[in-house]
Amino acid sequence: MDDVPHPTVRRRDRPPTPGARRLGLAVALLTGGIAAASPGTWAGPDDSSRQRQSVGATGMWGPHSGPLLTEYYEAFLRDRDLARFREQVAARYSEETLCRVLGASPQVAARRGAVLALGVMGTFDGCNTLLGRALRDDDPVVRTMAERALWVVWFRADAPENNQALEEVRTLAAAERLDEAVDRASRLVARAPRFAEAYNQRAIAYFKLGRFAESAEDCIRTLTLNPYHIGALGGLAQCQLELDQPREALKTLRRGLKLQPHSEALTENVRRLEARLESDGPR
Repeated sequence: MDDVPHPTVRRRDRPPTPGARRLGLAVALLTGGIAAASPGTWAGPDDSSRQRQSVGATGMWGPHSGPLLTEYYEAFLRDRDLARFREQVAARYSEETLCRVLGASPQVAARRGAVLALGVMGTFDGCNTLLGRALRDDDPVVRTMAERALWVVWFRADAPENNQALEEVRTLAAAERLDEAVDRASRLVARAPRFAEAYNQRAIAYFKLGRFAESAEDCIRTLTLNPYHIGALGGLAQCQLELDQPREALKTLRRGLKLQPHSEALTENVRRLEARLESDGPR
C-alpha cells in the first residue's frame, strides 16, 4: 500500500501508472528525479552486491564503465531520446553491471544513469534489492528515481499476463469497484502466489472497504516476499492505526525509516506518534 503520513490516515498519490509505455515510465522517473534536486521538493529512494560487466567495448569494471554511462545519461538529459539511451546502455551494460554502478560508483551522474536504465530495463530478481538500498543514497535525485523505479519494476515482476491482470486490479480499485478488485486479485494470487504486488493491490482494496485486518495480512504477505516494499510498510502502519494498534504502527514506521532514513515525512510521522504514545502513557 501507500506511505502513511501520521495517525490521521491519509492516502498518498499512486506511483506512475504501471501499464504505461516504458518511454513514459522512464521520463516520469527522470522528471521526478530532477524535481527532487530542488530545495523543499519531495524525494524518494537502490542496492548492491558483487556484479560483473557485460561483454562489449567496455567489458571491464573500471574507469570506463562509470564515465561511459554518465556520457549516455547526460546525452539523454540534452536530447530526451530515451530509445537512444536504452539502445546505448543495452549494448554495453548488463543488468548486473548497472546494479554495480548504482551500488558502488562514486559518480553521482553514473548512479542516476544506472537508476534510469534499471527503471526501463530492470527485473525484480535482478535489481529490486539494489534499488531498495538506493533509497538510502546520499543523492536526493538517485533516491527519488530509485523509489519510482521500484514501483515500475514491481508492476512488471511476473509473467506478462499476470502483469496485465495486476493492472486490471489497480484500475478496478481506482474506480472504487472494490469487491471486483478483491476478487480479481484473489484469483491472481492463487495463480501467482509469489507476486508481491498482487497482495499489495488487494491490500489497498481491502483497506478502502474498511477490512483492515485482511488488508494488514496482505501487507505482511507483500513484505515477506519483498522486504523493500515501502508502500506495504506504509499500508501496514495505516491498518495498525485503524485497528487501534499504535505501538505496532510505530514499530512499522520505524522499519520504514530504516529503509528511507532521509524521509522527512517518515521522520515527522515517527516523532508525532512517539509523542502521542508518550502522552497517552503506558497501556
